[in-house]
Formats: sequence, structure tokens, C-alpha cells
Amino acid sequence: MATIRVAREDGSTVDEVAWQAEQLEIVEKVNGPAGAALIAAGIGAFFLGLFTTWNEASTGMHDFLEMDKDVGPLSGKTILAVVTYLVSWAILAPLMWKRSLPWSTILIVTALLLAAGFIGTFPKFFEEFASD
Repeated sequence: MATIRVAREDGSTVDEVAWQAEQLEIVEKVNGPAGAALIAAGIGAFFLGLFTTWNEASTGMHDFLEMDKDVGPLSGKTILAVVTYLVSWAILAPLMWKRSLPWSTILIVTALLLAAGFIGTFPKFFEEFASD
């Protein structure tokens, strides 16, 4: 601990203590809950791409996903993707609650899931699976 002498307006001096980081006991917080939310978002995006491709590949899936006739199968795809996101978040959050994972691992897993989900939503990709 270092001592600093500070002059007051009235001419007197006071000794003040300068704290060092290790004396403040700075602790890194766990990132599990945030990691669970990010990975769950990636899972939801992945399933949106999966449902989009599956919709093109199967007439039965197309009919199942058509929850609202005016909207078409998009209604089922988005509803099920959001439900998948919420369920995966509900499962991952308690598992990762008190853990701290490397941010690089969390971000790589999330990025891979997002990329796979985005690929599944591109027409050039899902039209390859179209049932005739």
C-alpha cells in the first residue's frame, strides 16, 4: 500500500491511502448465463435454417408448419425456432449458471450455429432439397 500526502485548502496535510488492484480483491464474474443465452440464440437460428430446409424437402413438414393459412409455413418455422431457442436457453442456463467458459469457445460455437442457420435460409441452398 502506498501513502500519498495531500495538501488541504487550510494549509494542513492529510495522508491518503492509494489502493492497489490486488488489495481490492477484484474478481472476474462468471460468464455462464451470458454464454447460455448466446449459444441458445445460435441454436434457435440453426433450427430456423433446419425448418426452412425441411419445409422444402417434405410436403408433410410443409403442411405441419403451416399454422396460419394467411402466413403459410413461415408461421410454423418462426414459432418453432423461437420455442427451440427458449427451451435450449432454459436447459443451458442452469447448467452454465456458476461456470465460466472461455469467451472464444462461446463465440465460436455461436458463430458456427448462426452460420449453419443462415445457410439453411438461403434459397439457393434449401431449393436443392425441394420435393417435386
